[in-house]
Amino acid sequence: MLTKIFKPINIRFFTRPSCSLCQSAKEIIYPAVEEDFPKNRFTIEEIDIDKENNKQYFDKFKNDVPVGMIDQKIIFKHRIDEDKLYYDLETFLRQQIKKEKEEKE
Repeated sequence: MLTKIFKPINIRFFTRPSCSLCQSAKEIIYPAVEEDFPKNRFTIEEIDIDKENNKQYFDKFKNDVPVGMIDQKIIFKHRIDEDKLYYDLETFLRQQIKKEKEEKE
């Protein structure tokens, strides 16, 4: 029996090396995704806005990091509210599971 492999939900995490709030956010988001949710359901794409090839993100988020986004929805900015983070991640996961079930039928 073949099992369909679903694409994980990608969290785009905009950060910069000199940002203490970004470091605090990392200490919350990585354990949440890696320990508290099913394996391989989320990925974190960490984007350093100070890198030259990320100038468009620097222009957009220079005064707002850390910023976390799923699709086009900002799930946190400046600081992470852990309860809201878990709620948002659970909501996105439930939506994806529902979509997966509908595609199976």
